[in-house]
Amino acid sequence: MADHDLLIGLRALAYARQVRGDSKLVLSPDPLSFELSESPNEFDGNAVQGLVLEPHENAPFEVQSLAKRRYKSRIEAFCDGTRSTYFVGYESDLPIVYTRNASVVRTRDKRTGYHTSMLNIQRHQSMLLAPFAQFMQSICLAYEQLKLYSNRLADLCWTGLEEEGYAPKPSEMETMGNLAWQRRARRRARHLLDLSEQITSITGAQLLREQDPTGHSWLLKDGSLFQFKREYLRQAEPLRNIVSCVKTHPVSFFGAEGERQLRQLEIGERSVAFLPRPTRESQKRYALRETDRQMVSWYVRVRQANQHDANHMSGIIRLDIAAVDDWRDWIDEVSWAVLDEFYGISALPDPRYDVMPYGIYDCEQALKARQIPGDLLLAQLR
Repeated sequence: MADHDLLIGLRALAYARQVRGDSKLVLSPDPLSFELSESPNEFDGNAVQGLVLEPHENAPFEVQSLAKRRYKSRIEAFCDGTRSTYFVGYESDLPIVYTRNASVVRTRDKRTGYHTSMLNIQRHQSMLLAPFAQFMQSICLAYEQLKLYSNRLADLCWTGLEEEGYAPKPSEMETMGNLAWQRRARRRARHLLDLSEQITSITGAQLLREQDPTGHSWLLKDGSLFQFKREYLRQAEPLRNIVSCVKTHPVSFFGAEGERQLRQLEIGERSVAFLPRPTRESQKRYALRETDRQMVSWYVRVRQANQHDANHMSGIIRLDIAAVDDWRDWIDEVSWAVLDEFYGISALPDPRYDVMPYGIYDCEQALKARQIPGDLLLAQLR
């Protein structure tokens, strides 16, 4: 359902119930999106340990120069997504949250250098999030009939997401307050964006493989491969030509000593490849073959550090690829291809320009240009 249709339907439901004397649905939209007020790393943990994979598993963590370039890899497409999430009102004191997300795959014209949509590969989604299972049955049915609730992902009481770290019991949900439900809504909104980016990036990567069976054409995606469902990471092959770019580093995979080594990275150098393991897997000392997340990561410096930036990892990104059989053959070549994206054209004036490839910046700007500002969008509810 389109953004305006969803909100118009919610307003119509509130008006119809008010006419009948039912004032339990209260609309009081806040045009400030959750994303503007939350910490960028709010959902990241801090107890993850890396397992070095080269030259062999459990080798020491260190940095090294990139191998001489063989020009086997090039970035042919880019994928990124955006999301915005707003509080819009209450249903019997239970919060209702509106979220929208969009993702797109774009490519660069080899002749002109301009970026355009790749065969219109994009996805737009909007949804109301609420603890629908706690609504009265008749009220919940009204939401369903108006198509305001048509997907179990919209129900914050549903706990079937494998990536949702904490699943409260029904008895605990009965005592959850407004802020607790809003926190669940934020997590759910992020998950929905992850799904959108997963769909569009896999579609774009498959198209690249069909156009170039040699495997030299890669899709550069914003964010970590951790966003993908485990079934894709276990199979690895569907993600063969996707490289993910991680711009922030809230988790220190190799402790203070690892950070010290990374700060000394020069352009043209990278860290050794490693497996980023969640707490449970690191405690059990899982090897690469034992983990559900078959992925390989490494750090590479793409720009000189900004001496005036409090972030001592400025100019350094982490790259993730699927652990396909020949992953060792691609690390250096993919690193060179990603480095190309930081020279010739810049993401300035974006403050993240030191770690933002221009192709990712272009995707983000293209999506935002088509998005109605939150204050205008939510004006329909006032």
